[in-house]
Amino acid sequence: MASSAGWFYKIFRRSDDPARDWLDSSCIEKASREYADTLLLGRLSGRVCMPARLDHACVVYPQLSGPDMRPMLQQARDPADARRRTVALGEAMAVLVQLHGARREVSNYPVKDYLHNGYLAPDADVARRIAERERTLFIGGFEVRNFRFDRHRDGWFFFDPQHVFLGMPEDDLARFVVSLLMINWGQGGSVRLWQDFDLRDLLAAYENAGARSLDRILLNYFLRETIAMRKRFAEKALRNMSTAKRALGRPYLAAYFMQLNHWAAHHEL
Repeated sequence: MASSAGWFYKIFRRSDDPARDWLDSSCIEKASREYADTLLLGRLSGRVCMPARLDHACVVYPQLSGPDMRPMLQQARDPADARRRTVALGEAMAVLVQLHGARREVSNYPVKDYLHNGYLAPDADVARRIAERERTLFIGGFEVRNFRFDRHRDGWFFFDPQHVFLGMPEDDLARFVVSLLMINWGQGGSVRLWQDFDLRDLLAAYENAGARSLDRILLNYFLRETIAMRKRFAEKALRNMSTAKRALGRPYLAAYFMQLNHWAAHHEL
C-alpha cells in the first residue's frame, strides 16, 4: 500500500516482490473483484470511497484526508469528543443501512453458507432464523478501522470492503461492534476492551435509519460467532510468532478474549 499526489494505491500481494505481484494473475483477479465490489458499494452509498481505476493488480483510490475513525475514538476525552464519537458511529450505521438496502443490484452475489463456514455452530433456533431471514449484502471489511474522515467532503467514508456476499444484516453489525470492542487490540495496545459506546444506541441508529428491524437472537449469536472467529485468527497468528513473543502473547490473548466473552454474555439483547 502506498500514497502519492492525492492517490492511494492498493497492490494485492502474494510475495515479497510488488512488481511481480502487480502482474500476477491471482493478484489481478483479487484486485478486479475488489474494484467491481467497491464500484457497486459506491453506487449504493455516497459514503463509500469509490476507486478511480484498476491497474493490473493495483486498485487506485482517491486519498482521503483523514483522520481514521479508530484513533479518533481512542482519543476521545471531553464532551465535544463524545459528540464527535456519536456522530461518527451514527454515520457508520447510515452507510451500513444504505448498503443493506440493495435488492436487484446484488442478486448475482454468492450466498454465505452459515451452516458450514462459520466459527460457532448455530443451534436449531438460530439455524431456522438464518434460513428464514431475508439476506442483504454482507461486507466482510465493515469494521471501524476501515473508516476515514474526508475534510473536503466533511464526512466519514468507508473503504476496503474485503469479501462481499449475500448474508445476514446482523452479521455485519456484530462484526462492527466487535471491531469497536477490539480498538485497543494488538502490540502496544491495552488489554482492556474499548467500551465507550452503547450497543442499544447503535442498534437504534441502524433501525431508525433503515426502517428495518434486526433479529436480536441472531445478533446475539453473531456477536459470539465473531468473537470466536477473531480468536481463531489470533491463535493462528500467535502460533507463527517466535517463542518469546508467544510466551508474552498467550496470556494477553487469553485475557482479552475472556473479557470479550464476558461482555457478550452481559449484553445479550
